[in-house]
Amino acid sequence: MRAKWSYILICVGLLLTQAVTPVYAAGAVNGDGLMSVSPTSATYGSSGNTFTFTFTADNDFPNGSQVQLTIPAGWTPPISTVGAGRVSVNAGTCSLIGSPLFAIAGSTIMVDIDSCLSGQSFTITYSGVTIPAPSVSPYSFTTMTDIPGGDGLYEIFSGSPTVTADPKPITVSAAGLTPNNKAYDGNTTATITLGSPSLTAADIVSGDVVSLDTTGPITASFADRNAGTGKTVAISGLGLSGANASRYTLIAPTRTANITPLSITVTAVADSKVYDGSTSSTGVPTLSPGTPLIAPDVEPAWTQTFNNKNAGTGKSLTPAGAVDDGNGGLNYSYNFVPNTTGAITQLPIIVNAVTDTKTYDGSTASSGLPLLDAVTPLAAGDTEPAWTQTFDTKNAGAGKTLTPAGLINDGNGGNNYSYTYTPDLTGLITIRPVTIQADAKSKPIGSPDPILTYHATSGSLATGDTLTLIRASGETPGLYAVSINIFPASANYDLTYIAANLTITPILTFKSQAANDGWILERTQASGLGGTKNSTDTTFQLGDDSAKRQYRGILSFNTGSLPDGAVIQSAVIKIKQSGAPVGANPFNVLGKLMVDVRKGTFGASTLAVTDFQAAPSASQAGTFGKTPIAGWYGVTLNLSGRNNVNTMGLTQFRLYFSKSTNNDAIANLMKFLSGNSASGQPQLIIKYTLP
Repeated sequence: MRAKWSYILICVGLLLTQAVTPVYAAGAVNGDGLMSVSPTSATYGSSGNTFTFTFTADNDFPNGSQVQLTIPAGWTPPISTVGAGRVSVNAGTCSLIGSPLFAIAGSTIMVDIDSCLSGQSFTITYSGVTIPAPSVSPYSFTTMTDIPGGDGLYEIFSGSPTVTADPKPITVSAAGLTPNNKAYDGNTTATITLGSPSLTAADIVSGDVVSLDTTGPITASFADRNAGTGKTVAISGLGLSGANASRYTLIAPTRTANITPLSITVTAVADSKVYDGSTSSTGVPTLSPGTPLIAPDVEPAWTQTFNNKNAGTGKSLTPAGAVDDGNGGLNYSYNFVPNTTGAITQLPIIVNAVTDTKTYDGSTASSGLPLLDAVTPLAAGDTEPAWTQTFDTKNAGAGKTLTPAGLINDGNGGNNYSYTYTPDLTGLITIRPVTIQADAKSKPIGSPDPILTYHATSGSLATGDTLTLIRASGETPGLYAVSINIFPASANYDLTYIAANLTITPILTFKSQAANDGWILERTQASGLGGTKNSTDTTFQLGDDSAKRQYRGILSFNTGSLPDGAVIQSAVIKIKQSGAPVGANPFNVLGKLMVDVRKGTFGASTLAVTDFQAAPSASQAGTFGKTPIAGWYGVTLNLSGRNNVNTMGLTQFRLYFSKSTNNDAIANLMKFLSGNSASGQPQLIIKYTLP
C-alpha cells in the first residue's frame, strides 16, 4: 500500500499541474477493465515462453488511474531488465505515464494511466518464462484497477486471466518394448518382448521423481491387419509412477514390426486344346488344402495359361491369381506350381489348288494361287501366306497335277496347323515355239574346230534347256553344214531350225630365210643409202646409232608354195623382241615402225646394202603395233601389201621407223630374233581362199 500512496501523491502533483481537466463520457470505477492473455496454456518445464497480456478499458480511466498485474507464485519473477521474466509495456491506444511505462514491486507489475478511454488498450509482455508444475486449477494472473478518489484497488470484475500449466509429454526410450514379427493371421494383435524400457531422461525436469510403470497389462496392436514391412505397432498399458508423475503425460510408444505374407500353394491342372492363337487355358488351378485362407478372405477365380500359344506336347501350364483379402492379394505369398503335361494340337486346314495353263518354260512353277478352304478359319492374328502351287513335271502335256504348298504366318514357322493340300488334275503345259539359227563359223585349215553356237531369232529356249550342234565331217578347205546334234527337251518345243556352215579356210605360215634377212645400217646420217649389213647374226636391229644413222631390217619369205590363183584374205608379219632396248625405246622416240613390200627381191636374193634404199612394190604397207603380245610385235598388211605377196617365189619386207634419228647422238634401238635364230624366227601368216 505504501507504493500505492506514493503513486497517489505523484498523481495529485500531476493533477495540480494540468491546465485543463479532461471530461470523460463514463468514468471508470475501481475493478473496471478487461484483461486477456495469450497463450492460455503452456507445457510444464518448458522455458523461454512469452505471454502477452492485453488490458482493454471498458469505461474511461482518467489520469491517475492504475492497473496492476500480479504473477502467480512459482512462476518466473518479473524483471525490467534483459533476462528470464523480462517485462515490457506497449501503450497501444492508451496514454500511459512514466519511463518505463511500468513499475515492478515483487511479483506485481504496475502501469499508471494518463488516459485510457473505453475501448482503448495497452499490452504487457512477459517473456523468458519457465512453466511451473501443473496445479489442480489454472494459474490466475491477478489483475486489479484503481482510479483517483476511489475506494482503492479491486480485482477486475470480469475476472483475472488464467494460464494452464499442461503436463509435460514424456516418451519411452528406444530400448525395450520390442514387438514381434508375425505371419499374416487376419488380425492386428501384436506380441511384445518387454525387455527393459525406461523413460527418456531428457524429458524429465531436473529434480522430479518419475518412472515408467510396466505392471500392465501391456498390449500392442498393428495399425492394420495387412502384410507389410516396418508396420507401426501401437503399445498401450504403460503408466507413470513417482512423486511427480502427475506433472507428466506419457506418450504411448510405437514401434515397428513386420507382418509377413502367409504362404499358400496353387497347383495348375492338366489341359489340352486345339490351337487357337492364344495361351488361354480352361483348366482351373487348385488351392492346396494344407494352408487354408484366413477368414473372411476368399479364393479368386484362379486362372492358368500355357507357356506359349504354339502347338506342342509337354507344355507348361502356369497358374495365376490373387486372394480376395482387401489388400490386393498381398497378404499371401504364392507358390504357383506348374503342370507340364499340357498339349496344344495343330489346327487342321485345307488348301485347294486351282487349274492353270502355261506355255512350257522349263520349270514346274505355276502362277495359280491356291485357296484356303473357308470351313476352318485361321486363329486370330495369323495370316495366310502367298500360297504357291507347282505342276507335277516341267514337261508339256494335258491333265497335269497341280499341288499346292505354303505355311501359315503364325510366328511358329506354320507348325501350329496341320495341312491338307488338295491337288488339281486339270493343269496344261503347251509346247513352246522357238526359231534357232546356227551361227556361221570358220577356221584355218589344220586348227581345232571353233565352238559351234546358235541364237534364237524368234522365241527363246527355257532356262536350263540347251541343244548342241554338229558339223559335217572333213578337214579340207570348204563349207561344212552345221546341224542339230542333241536337243533333250525337243518334245517340249515347236522348233524351226535355220542351218549355217563351218568354213575351213586355208592358212600358211612362212619363216624368214636366214641367209636372206638381217639388218642394214645407213652409210651416213640422212644419206638414205646403205652402208653396212649383217645377215649372220641371230638378231636384227631397228632404230639409230650414236652417229645418228638409221638401222633397217630385211625379212625374206619363200611364198612360192601358195596355190596359183590363191586370193589372200589376210597377211600378218610377226617379229619377236630379243632383250631390252638399247638407249630409249625406239617405239617412243622414233615414231611408227613401218613395213615396205617387195614382190620378189629388193636386189639379189641374198642381203645387200642396196636393199636399204631399193624401191619397194608397196610402200608403207602397214604399221606395227607398239604393244607386244608375249614378246611378239605384229602388223597386218593392207590391201596393197597383200596384193604384192609373190605366189611364184620370194617376197621380201623392209622394216624401219618413220623417223631415221632423234638427233640425240645416242644409240636408240631394239633387237629382234632373225631367221638365224633357233626359235622365234620372224613369221608371215597368210590366210587365203581359192576361186
